[in-house]
Amino acid sequence: MEPSPHHLLSDRTGFTLIEIIAVLVIISTIAAIAVPKYIDLDENAKERAVSSGVSELNGREALTWANLRVAGAYGSDNDVFTSIDYYLGSDYGWSAGPNRGAGGGGTLVFQGTKEIDLDRTDSSADNPARWDRR
Repeated sequence: MEPSPHHLLSDRTGFTLIEIIAVLVIISTIAAIAVPKYIDLDENAKERAVSSGVSELNGREALTWANLRVAGAYGSDNDVFTSIDYYLGSDYGWSAGPNRGAGGGGTLVFQGTKEIDLDRTDSSADNPARWDRR
């Protein structure tokens, strides 16, 4: 006896073209949602890294200023500026600056892609210097 055509089709294994297309549509939809979120996440991380760099600069300024004041060695902002190490690690660099005085500051670069312009307010006998975004 010969098997019926319906029986032959029911023994086949694998995915139909419709099932494969449905899976591709679902994956494409997920990718369309996830990729922009990832890009935003990456930009947000770089922004936070630059903010951390600015905080590090302010911390170094305050610590150096305080050490000079305690030692009685503070004469001017130049004493602080020349005592600080402005190297923040291999991910950071300066495309301009750092500079002091009128118009002081510079451009801090993170991983060669994220740049931020900074202003530097000189220190005084009462306050350490301060780095801020322009």
